[in-house]
Amino acid sequence: MTSLSARLINQLKVKYIVSDFLLSNLAMFLYNVIRTQQSDWAKSIGEYYHSWQVYMGQIFFPMFMMMIYWLSGYYSNFSSRSRAQELITTLWSSLIISLCVFFMALINDMPQKRLPAIENIAIFALIIFVCIYTGRYLITRIEVKAIHSRTKYQETLILGVDSDAVALARRINSYPKGNGMKVTGLLKLHTSDIPSPGAEEFEIIEFDNLPDLCNERSIPHIILSPRLNNNREEQTRLLRTVFPLDIAVYFTPDVDMINVSASKRPFNVVGEPLVCISSANISASSANVKRLFDIILSSIALVVLAPVFAVIAISIKMDDGGPVFFTQERMGYRNRPFRIFKFRTMIPDAEKSGNPALSSDNDTRITKMGHFLRKYRLDELPQFLNVIRGEMSIVGPRPERRFFAEQIAAIAPYYHMIYQVRPGITSWGMVSYGYASTIDEMIERLRFDLIYLENISMTTDFKILLHTFNTVFSGKGK
Repeated sequence: MTSLSARLINQLKVKYIVSDFLLSNLAMFLYNVIRTQQSDWAKSIGEYYHSWQVYMGQIFFPMFMMMIYWLSGYYSNFSSRSRAQELITTLWSSLIISLCVFFMALINDMPQKRLPAIENIAIFALIIFVCIYTGRYLITRIEVKAIHSRTKYQETLILGVDSDAVALARRINSYPKGNGMKVTGLLKLHTSDIPSPGAEEFEIIEFDNLPDLCNERSIPHIILSPRLNNNREEQTRLLRTVFPLDIAVYFTPDVDMINVSASKRPFNVVGEPLVCISSANISASSANVKRLFDIILSSIALVVLAPVFAVIAISIKMDDGGPVFFTQERMGYRNRPFRIFKFRTMIPDAEKSGNPALSSDNDTRITKMGHFLRKYRLDELPQFLNVIRGEMSIVGPRPERRFFAEQIAAIAPYYHMIYQVRPGITSWGMVSYGYASTIDEMIERLRFDLIYLENISMTTDFKILLHTFNTVFSGKGK
């Protein structure tokens, strides 16, 4: 048996990408031949090879198709994607590509004996779908066969050494068809925990050794013992540990928890019902579209706002002669630290005592220019660079320093859920609540960020951006 490590997953992704690219080229070739609507195929192919425009199309359009495939989320979440999802995703991708290519190029480049527009789109979509899905189906068929026979699997751990954990591990490992998981170990939460009878069938792992073990063996899944479904303290302890490791955490909902898990997507529909609690309620395609939107909008903003940056920089220098920019470590996506960029709004060495301190409206450390920048939220503009670097998103929960994040988590353990997504320049909490000057206010603002995680979408982001623009132009920032 072979464990599906990160290396093998990446190799599988390369197979899909290469197959999609080659078959996209084939689809373009077949369509360009068919659309000439001539009886002499040899002549059609000859004309095809003597047209520089077709050559350019063979280079550009397959690359465009690959971007659509990526946006569809096809190259993400291999382990939890069903064949039905693969079919639907390929079908929609083919239709979108055919519509885009037709209206970008083909509608003005049709021969005299051209087919009606709808028929052209339908034929092009069908050719793309047949070519691409054939390659994907063959690759997936081989992989699914290996997974069902348990020849290939992803190493999985269960949090807990109680009888429920043992029973769950046995069920997952004994289904007639494998689902890609194989439970190899049980995580011992506390040194005083006594493994239940049958636990010796699995490797018993001390919880403190989890990070090193996961890095060494590329473990992608951890499942909570059913006894921990309502234990928020232990769930938080686990999430705090595994978020930086990029590991999916699942639980098995009971009848009383159906409403709680309704908004979450299941791992699979065959075998044990598993619901992921370590990822936000957003599909892979929506996440990719959101990321593309972030990159495009941030790139445009950095270019268009360059004169504004220059004016602000000169104003800060004229105000007190100190540095223009200010960087600070914040906790970001999957609880990983990064350096956030801002225009400086406080005096240099504002925390010379070494103790982190929150600011307030009447904070004497804020400069004259700083008050103006904060009022209109202009101090946040340099964070577009953080967005392009992949550390932040335009919309998302606001990142905090580790010092304050730990204090918030001590009172509100669910705070760690915000690490499911990239932090944002603006957020639901910022437009609805504003800046926070105490830990209690941070916790109060956290409610908005948690609601955002359950309602994350491009529509929600757009609404938050509109409120942000209103705050900026009206000067209502705190």
